[in-house]
Amino acid sequence: MIHNLESQLKKLWAKSDGTSIRDHTDTLLENLRNLRELFGSLIENNLPEDKRDLFWKALELACEYHDYGKIYPAFQGKLGNPEFKRAPEFKRAKEPEVRHNLLSPAFLPKDLEDPIKTLVALAIVHHHEYSPSDYREQDVIKALKSLNLELESYHKKVLIQSEEDILKRLEDWRKFYLLLKGFLLRIDHASSSKVEKVEVKRLENTPKCVRDYLNKEKGSDLNHMQRWVLENRDKNLLLLASTGMGKTEAGFIYLEGKGFFTVPIRTSVNAIYERAKEVFGEEDIGLLHSTASVYLLENLDNFRRNTDDIRRNTDPYSIIYDIFLTRNFAKPLIVATPDQLFPFVFRFKGFEKYYALFSYSGVVVDELQLFEPFTLGYLVMALQKAQEIGGKFLVMTATLPSFVREDLKDLNYLEEKFFYPRDRHHLKLIRDSILSDYAIELIGRLSSEGKVLVVVNTRRRAIDLFEKLKEKGFENLNLLHSYYTWNVRKEKEKEIRSFFDSTEKGIWICTQIAEVSLDLDADILLTELSTADSLIQRMGRVNRRSLKPVDKPNVYIFTEDCSGIGPVYRRSLYELTKEKLREGIISEEEKFKLVEEVYELLEYKDKKYLDEYREAKRYIKSLWSMGETFKKEKAMGLFRDIDSVTVIPEKYREEVEELIKIYRDSRDILERLRVFSDILGYTFSVPRYAVKARIRQIEELRGMYWLSGYYDEELGYWEPSKEEKGSIDNVL
Repeated sequence: MIHNLESQLKKLWAKSDGTSIRDHTDTLLENLRNLRELFGSLIENNLPEDKRDLFWKALELACEYHDYGKIYPAFQGKLGNPEFKRAPEFKRAKEPEVRHNLLSPAFLPKDLEDPIKTLVALAIVHHHEYSPSDYREQDVIKALKSLNLELESYHKKVLIQSEEDILKRLEDWRKFYLLLKGFLLRIDHASSSKVEKVEVKRLENTPKCVRDYLNKEKGSDLNHMQRWVLENRDKNLLLLASTGMGKTEAGFIYLEGKGFFTVPIRTSVNAIYERAKEVFGEEDIGLLHSTASVYLLENLDNFRRNTDDIRRNTDPYSIIYDIFLTRNFAKPLIVATPDQLFPFVFRFKGFEKYYALFSYSGVVVDELQLFEPFTLGYLVMALQKAQEIGGKFLVMTATLPSFVREDLKDLNYLEEKFFYPRDRHHLKLIRDSILSDYAIELIGRLSSEGKVLVVVNTRRRAIDLFEKLKEKGFENLNLLHSYYTWNVRKEKEKEIRSFFDSTEKGIWICTQIAEVSLDLDADILLTELSTADSLIQRMGRVNRRSLKPVDKPNVYIFTEDCSGIGPVYRRSLYELTKEKLREGIISEEEKFKLVEEVYELLEYKDKKYLDEYREAKRYIKSLWSMGETFKKEKAMGLFRDIDSVTVIPEKYREEVEELIKIYRDSRDILERLRVFSDILGYTFSVPRYAVKARIRQIEELRGMYWLSGYYDEELGYWEPSKEEKGSIDNVL
């Protein structure tokens, strides 16, 4: 063993900033104690009683010894420790390059028994990416010899065999190991971050917080749906409810201790985050999605640049601190898009870090039905896998295909339906195009009587309709779709909310982003026919609180020449919806039955739809049964609707390149975040498949692309010519 080990741990570096191995290790051990104190009993519930104390012992050993291999002199030299660069006895050329995680298991206590010794050593080796194919035995032996250590059999075993091969022989310990490695990764990553926190506190008294909020804001108490959630929140729940019934507050009630609230649309996530802050206070709530930092930083115009202490209790620094806490999953309640939490199901390298979160967390999954069949299949599998490690779920939606409900039965959930007792919608079916002269005249006439929302199926159709109405000179005419830059879109979203909260009259034309991402209450809806579930979501933006009479039509549905049928909406679902939809007043229960009927018939009309859904499930099952690490390219090919790219229109190239230069040259964390936030203001997200031929990588900004084509602040982005439209025409 290396001479005077403890002294060396205090002196040698774990990080390039000079943090010692001992100090970094102590931070891990403190985070471990904190995690166990806050959530230990919930984590233990996932293990047999005779393995619970062993688990905490194993995790403590993994935290203690995970970085001991950094004592290796070659590592210290590579890290930049000046002692090892100056010392004449340091001759790095004679020392092989061996990563510290391959050396650390040699320091484990000699009297540690198997299988704990093997499992701890395996977790330590794989707490950084490693493959047995990278193993060079003579290099490892030589490096260990320089530390007066030997390569023992248990150590060699975890270097030459894969995790899966070892776990196949220790099948009864598989869950134990997944938790052990997952929490080692979580604790290590948190301890290495700017905030050094794995968890900060528990979320407490959520029913009381929701009651206080409802009493203050609405003068009401919990409704019967919210009380049902409260009475059953120790179970997995499937909640099917009409829009506008208070599902968000029901979701808050469900979460206690540690919670995630997931919604597919970023603008919806932002809205729920703001609601959560009102209910629980800002300190307990985190926001997590691809542009969360833009949303959080957009109002901070006066960053303080005179200190690097991000813990200062001043607004900019508090927000930066909160961003780091949220990225570490350290906040007690995090509102997020599903892509921040559920891709663990692909078993990418390090997936255990995310998987372990579910062992003590409750998760609300809102609007599950919005995804394509491939992605829906992977989400269903993610919920099933997360439950196996202790995850608890509330799935909330206004509509859900029956075959998804059937698959979710593996979660052993309790289901209930809640519908508005009063009718809210009166349908009028019009066998014409929404671009027809009759439609233009109708939209104009109705806009003189109240607030009109027009929803079409594609962005191209929205632009064409906007230009037709503009030619007619209609007043208070507005357009919104998802291909506006962030800066423009956030202003448009403020404007649309203000309009529908006012007494103004006029027209807003939207794509289907209006279905879930905006809380609107229009007087009249005019829409192209889409699919039953989508159509019902659109209806939810009219007479939202059932306060207006329904003796006359308030939903006009144009059934012909509908855009996006095929590329956006599956033709079979569209045709079944068209066949089953009827004019007149439609009750909330009839809407639900319409969706059920359409999807029940789908299996006979469109076998490919269910084949895609089932193929996604089979693929995930094969990954887990074979213990494979998922290959990102293959998975993204299967789930193309989650593979989006962030683009900046070429129009803004000059302004953005100036910002990139400042971002690249700055060393101040606050200035870099501020500038990056400014850059993101010029971006929007698009599916990769839709713009593949029109994007070019921005070299200085990983994951961002220049997008060719035309852009202005009134119409947003459109293609160079109609001949080149291609598939880009078929997105929101």
